[in-house]
Amino acid sequence: MLDWHGREKKAVWWEYYRLRDLSAEDLLHERAGLAGLILLEQAGGTAKAPIHRYKFELQDTDIRPDGKLRSIGGDHYGTVVAISHDDRTIDIKKRGDTAGFHAEAVFTHKSFDHDEQAESLFRLGEYVAANGMEGEGDHRAARDLLMANAPRLRGQMPQLDGEPTLIAAVRIALDLDHSVFPVQGPPGAGKTYTGARMICALARDGKRIGVTANSHKVIRNLLGEVIVAAASEGLQIQCVQKVTDKEDDLPTLQFATKNEVALDALGGSCAVGGGTSFFWARADARLCVDVLFIDEAAQMSLADVLAVSQAAKSIVLLGDPRQLEQPIQGSHPDGIGVSALDHILGPHATVPPDRGLFLAETWRLHPLICAFNSELFYDGRLKSRTGLERQEIKSIGRLKGAGLRYLPIEHTGNQSSSPEEAAAIHDLVSAILGTGTTWVDRLGAESPIALEDFLIIAPYNAQVFELQERLPGARIGTVDKFQGQEAPIVIYSMATSSHSDAPRGMEFLYSANRLNVATSRAKCVCLVVASPRLFEAECRTPRQMQLANAFCRYLELATSV
Repeated sequence: MLDWHGREKKAVWWEYYRLRDLSAEDLLHERAGLAGLILLEQAGGTAKAPIHRYKFELQDTDIRPDGKLRSIGGDHYGTVVAISHDDRTIDIKKRGDTAGFHAEAVFTHKSFDHDEQAESLFRLGEYVAANGMEGEGDHRAARDLLMANAPRLRGQMPQLDGEPTLIAAVRIALDLDHSVFPVQGPPGAGKTYTGARMICALARDGKRIGVTANSHKVIRNLLGEVIVAAASEGLQIQCVQKVTDKEDDLPTLQFATKNEVALDALGGSCAVGGGTSFFWARADARLCVDVLFIDEAAQMSLADVLAVSQAAKSIVLLGDPRQLEQPIQGSHPDGIGVSALDHILGPHATVPPDRGLFLAETWRLHPLICAFNSELFYDGRLKSRTGLERQEIKSIGRLKGAGLRYLPIEHTGNQSSSPEEAAAIHDLVSAILGTGTTWVDRLGAESPIALEDFLIIAPYNAQVFELQERLPGARIGTVDKFQGQEAPIVIYSMATSSHSDAPRGMEFLYSANRLNVATSRAKCVCLVVASPRLFEAECRTPRQMQLANAFCRYLELATSV
C-alpha cells in the first residue's frame, strides 16, 4: 500500500507523455482531447489574457470547465472557462504567451502531488512496524480498517431488531470507540440525510466532526444538508470548508483557502469542517476531530482513507460500492487498488448486519424498478418506501404505467453513437409531451409531464451529443453526470450495435455498477433503448457472462414498447 500514490502518479505522467505526442487527428478520438478548433471570437478577458471562443468538431470528450489545457507537444495553452456541448463551443482563457496562438487541437492533463497522503501512510506504516497491528494506541481506526474488523461500539451492536435505521445510525455515531463504521446507502435511500443527522447528533454531544470526499462539490453537498438538519433541530452549528478559491462566507458556513485558517476555525467556533484528503492527511491535522465522515467512500481509495484516518479517532464511511466505482489509473497488486468500502465488504454485495448499517428503504424507486435493482445488486435487501407504488405515468401513448421498459432499435456498426436511437428517442419524447401525459407522485398528486421530467442517459459523450442536437434543453448526459439525480422517466440509450462494437469493451458498456446507477434514477419508468444484439453477447469467460447477466435479467423483466 505504501507506494500506491507513487504508482498512481507514474500512470498519470505516462498518460501525459502519450497525449502530448498525438496529432490533431488522433486527439479527435481521445476523451482527454478536443480537436477541430476554429476561432469564433474573443468572449472576454483582456488583451494580455483574452478569453477566446472556439468551435469544435462533434466528439467524445471529458474536458470540463476549469480544466487546464495543453496544445500539441505539451505546452500550457489556457484554462477552460466554459464549454457548451449543445453549441459545440469552448471558451478558453489564454496566458500571455499564448494570446496570439490558436491551436488546432488541445488536451487536458491533471496531476496532483500526493505528498501529504503518502507521508501519512508512511507514518502509519512506521507505527505498525514498531507496535504491531492490534491493540490500543494510535491509528486504531486505520488498523481496524486494514484488518476489516467489525465495528467497535461502546454500547449495543449495530441495528437492533425493529429499530428504525435513522435511530440506529444516530445511536451508533455516539457509541463509536476508535473504530470504522460503514453506512451503505443504495439509490434514494437517504445516505446524505442520514449522515447529516449523525453529524448533528455528534455536534450536540460536543464532538468535533470532519467531512471529506474526492471533490469539493460532494463535501459542500453534505455540509449543506448538515446546515438544513441543524436548522430543523434548532441547533446552532458553525461549519468551515477548506477550498481552493475564496468564496463569500454564508451565515453558518465559512470558507478558508489556507489550511491553518481552516484548522484554527475547527479548533474554535466551528464544530464541523470539510476538506479533501489533501487537508486531512496533513501532519498538523492529526486528531483534530473526533469523527471523520467520508462521503462517496466507494469512490475513495483504501490508500487515501488510511491516509486521512489519522485526523480522527473514528471513521464513518458513507457510500455504495454497487454504484460508480473509484477512479484509478495505476496498476496495483491484488487487494490494493480498491475503495475502502469494497475492502470492508469483501465478497458481499451488501454490508453484513454485524459489520455496518444498510439503508434498506428507498424513497425514490417504484417497487417494480426496485425489485430489479434489489435482486441484481443488493441481495434482495432493498425495499420501496410505502406510497411509492402510487407513482405512475398516465398516458394514451406507448409509455405508461410503471416499471422497466425496452425499446429495440435495429442498427449495425455503431460504436459510441447511434443516430437511429437518438431519432427514436426524439420521436418518443415528442409524442409523450404532445399527448397530455401526466405523472402521479408518491403522495398521489398528479401533474403534467414536462421536458425536465425526463433524464436521458448514454454511456458515451458522442451519443449525448447526438441526443442534445435533437432534444435541446433536455437533461442529457452520461451516467457519471447524473449520480444522485432522479426523474419520473429515465431513458438509457446504449448506442453500441453489438458487444464487439463497444469501444471500451464489455467491461465498460456492460458494467453492472453503471447499469445500477442508470436504472435507479427512475421514479416511475425506466426505458432502455438498445440494439437487440446487445442482449446476445458471445461470452467467452465467466467474467463476461457475469457482465451480460444483469442486462439479460433486465430484458426478462421489461415490457417492450
